[in-house]
Amino acid sequence: MIYQSTKYFKEIGPCAYRNWKSDTDCYLLHGYCRSFKFVFGCEHLDKQGFVVDFGGLKDVKRQLQEWFDHTVILQSDDPLISTFRQLDEQGQCKLQTFPLISSEGLAEWAGEYVDSILQEKYKGRCWVISSEHIEAEKNSAIYYPQENPDRIDFETLVEINKEILSGDLPI
Repeated sequence: MIYQSTKYFKEIGPCAYRNWKSDTDCYLLHGYCRSFKFVFGCEHLDKQGFVVDFGGLKDVKRQLQEWFDHTVILQSDDPLISTFRQLDEQGQCKLQTFPLISSEGLAEWAGEYVDSILQEKYKGRCWVISSEHIEAEKNSAIYYPQENPDRIDFETLVEINKEILSGDLPI
């Protein structure tokens, strides 16, 4: 790799969540305005001289907003998910679920999502080096897709999430 560039999506929007498996107060519903930072790499710049055309990442921002702006996010195996689904159906919250709700899990989810977009758009010319989920000013987690020996691509993560929600796959 010769070149790197970064894209920072600052304060996507307020997002409530709980980590039901937490031994601390994090099992309670609380929230943060989440941010994401991605580092991209390539060996050859495109015809514009870019690693990644930042203007071409508008769909990424929209998807992050769909997941994290004015939403309630829960881990797919949360025992209260049916309660929150009822609230969602009544229009009282916008529920999103993920296989792993920790900052580490969300960094992986977002990183694999963005990498799947880059692979489709740029045909392997560039990739995600790291994905950082910033929960609050003092808390973040970083995921390195290329260094994960047990890497799961985004489409498989989506399928795992569906299986957990259906009760077919315990987490």
